[in-house]
Amino acid sequence: MNRNTIAIALLFVLSVSAAFALEKTDKPILVLKYGDGKADGKKSLAGTGEMIEFALPDATQKLKGLRIHGARYGHPKAPEGEVEISIVSHDEVNVVHTEFVPYAKFKRGDARWTTVRFEEPIVVPAKFWLILDFDAQRTKGVYVSYDNSTEGKYSKTGLPGGESSAVTVGGDWMIQCLMTKPE
Repeated sequence: MNRNTIAIALLFVLSVSAAFALEKTDKPILVLKYGDGKADGKKSLAGTGEMIEFALPDATQKLKGLRIHGARYGHPKAPEGEVEISIVSHDEVNVVHTEFVPYAKFKRGDARWTTVRFEEPIVVPAKFWLILDFDAQRTKGVYVSYDNSTEGKYSKTGLPGGESSAVTVGGDWMIQCLMTKPE
């Protein structure tokens, strides 16, 4: 194996971290993530969305929720609209699932982790894209943090059904998947 192959394998191992919890709390026990967890910047995207690719370590796992590092901007009172969260097939053709989350879920001010839990765990493909559409405008949107430690290998910009593009921030979006326990 060459150094690049070893480095990629190590990044994958580091990107999957187990967080065990008591069964009675029904908390997810696995977090899929990229990077070192330190924000290197933030960006809001008008007319497009933040896309990040994930691969399941075990095909029996389901998506229970997300953690998103960022902060809402604009008017102090959150707008009435919703953030659209889409799960798209790896080939970017099929929308597997869509969730809507109120803007008020995201706090204004300094960037922080926001947890979004889904009502029911979602069956996702072995490899998939997660897309966040904040419908950003000058007075409404969310700055999403990015981490440069993985050089943007897993992130793009785009919306379901449209063309995607490489990220220009040189990093990966700080978005994490909260997974169920393997069956």
